[in-house]
Amino acid sequence: MNDPFVESLLTAYTEIKLSAWDNLRLVLSECAHHECEARGFEVEFVCDSGQSLHYWAQVGNIWLDCGRTNAYSVAIEYVTADDFERVKVKNNVECALLSQEQIGLLCMQNAHFDHC
Repeated sequence: MNDPFVESLLTAYTEIKLSAWDNLRLVLSECAHHECEARGFEVEFVCDSGQSLHYWAQVGNIWLDCGRTNAYSVAIEYVTADDFERVKVKNNVECALLSQEQIGLLCMQNAHFDHC
């Protein structure tokens, strides 16, 4: 399940807590810059507290949870087998890819406003 590229991506951004949407853009953009195929999804699944919408990224055969669609500060995590069993709806999501400079700016802005 572990891929060296995905591991390095998660390690590089382990301290960065962005919104779920920004996490998705970050993953898809980094994958594009490294010529790694990735796709984004909006996933609805049933959880203990009802239904939940999340952004997921598929990088090869690895799935990442970028967070609840309304989350503003969340870490990127691996999708578990249990999560797949609860999937109700899965829709493709496309977003504009960020340049390396935009990724850096996004992370700097997040760090600045996180401490204000």
